[in-house]
Amino acid sequence: MSYDPDAVDTDADYPLPPPHPAKFTPKHLNAITEILQDIFGPDIDVAILDPFAGIGTIHELPYTTRGIELEPEWADQHQMTDVGSALNTKFPNACFDAVVTSPCFGNRMADHHEAKDDSKRHTYKHYLGRSLTDGSSAAMQWGEEYRHFHTEAWSEAKRVLKPGGILIINIKDHVRGGKIQHVTKWHGDTCTSIGFQQVDTVIIPVTGLTHGENFNQRIPHESLLVFEKPLPLAEITATIAS
Repeated sequence: MSYDPDAVDTDADYPLPPPHPAKFTPKHLNAITEILQDIFGPDIDVAILDPFAGIGTIHELPYTTRGIELEPEWADQHQMTDVGSALNTKFPNACFDAVVTSPCFGNRMADHHEAKDDSKRHTYKHYLGRSLTDGSSAAMQWGEEYRHFHTEAWSEAKRVLKPGGILIINIKDHVRGGKIQHVTKWHGDTCTSIGFQQVDTVIIPVTGLTHGENFNQRIPHESLLVFEKPLPLAEITATIAS
């Protein structure tokens, strides 16, 4: 389904709530459910946090879910999403079984300038209808600022995960200046460097935009990177001994 960021509900006195340009699709949600069922079992409830929750499609998973979203207009579209920062979720240590999220990709959707013609801009700013909140990763192009921000975000995810908990990141590479930007590999390497163990990668075929710069070079898939927060050594030793 496509959305017009300028759409207004003609049957109401108020504009429609702003849509989000990058949401989990049923294809993503089905794949995530399969991953979690394979890990935790088919009949086990899983406490999940999405620290980049957007309008809250994470809550369509058949689990207990909480969301964090920086922009109030998006957070307010689901009662289980709170306004807040992915860098400081304010949840206690080790309280979630899984963190499942789709961070910004660092691509042209972070652009904030207006189009030179009358075309619609497929960006976070233009869907929200205003400038993004200061510090929003949705305004960050692929580069040092983006990498520093997400290193902190994955460290926060590790903090709130229980030992043995699962981190699932939906991410995608993009083309800039004719060259592939290896965003996916960076996220994988970074999570490993801060103590996660990567246990799987699931490829999700996607259809990209059919217009814009580099449209004919778009990467035809996104990746679900699956990591585990290792158990403490003492708990592993006790399990082996028993």
